[in-house]
Amino acid sequence: MKPRRTSRLREPAAAYLPGAFVIDCSVCVPWYIEDEASEFCAQLAGVLGRAEIWVPSLWRPELVSALVNAGRRRRMSGEQRRAALTNADGLPLRIDHEMPSVVELHELAAGHDLTPYDAVYFELARRRKLPLATLDAVLVKAARAVKLPLITDLSVFPER
Repeated sequence: MKPRRTSRLREPAAAYLPGAFVIDCSVCVPWYIEDEASEFCAQLAGVLGRAEIWVPSLWRPELVSALVNAGRRRRMSGEQRRAALTNADGLPLRIDHEMPSVVELHELAAGHDLTPYDAVYFELARRRKLPLATLDAVLVKAARAVKLPLITDLSVFPER
């Protein structure tokens, strides 16, 4: 079972996806919550198993939190959440267990206006020298500021 895909095209799809990149939860949650689905996120899901997709170990509790909150807001049933979590547990993702020091995490977060959680994704992409796939506006801004390769929906975050 792969993440749900949508046939609705809300925004243009990414034209090119590299062989390895880092993803954050902003592009994964739409795989499971129907009203957030997009062609862009579906394309990222489409390379699962063919590309090296990296996430920090923080990704797991962050995804669970997002899906639990979706259930609380009645955006998905308990059964849908359990199915989504079972699916997510089997995704072919590379889990990076290294974590920046608290000092480095603080400097990254404060220096780029990021939450400490977003700084973890930012640091992982920088350390591994990989593009960062995100739909998070602050992460997009931070990546562009330091010229970190970025994979995002250009219809939402056009290049300047």
